[in-house]
Amino acid sequence: MLYEDVTFGAVNHGSADLRKFANFFFEAVPDMYFEVVKSSVKGEHGIIEWVFSGTDKGVYKTGKKFRVRGVSILDLTHGKIARNLDFYDSATIMRQVGLLSSDH
Repeated sequence: MLYEDVTFGAVNHGSADLRKFANFFFEAVPDMYFEVVKSSVKGEHGIIEWVFSGTDKGVYKTGKKFRVRGVSILDLTHGKIARNLDFYDSATIMRQVGLLSSDH
């Protein structure tokens, strides 16, 4: 299984890497919430549109809340996820937690 957080450039191979990456985010955003907006699977490919929200405790360490839209692109093999790529805009998060100006 390959999981890639394209925004942060994090590539995880296998369940051990993925578990380590997930544990980081569970600690960094302890109240994380994912809302599935729309999903579709056709054959061996799928997409999930989602909204990720929570409080930044450990990514940028601001203690502020954020909410960002994103999408996961999936490749399936025998009904299981073989590859997952996540895309979202980190600038949106950075603006919401006060690290970037919201002028643009």
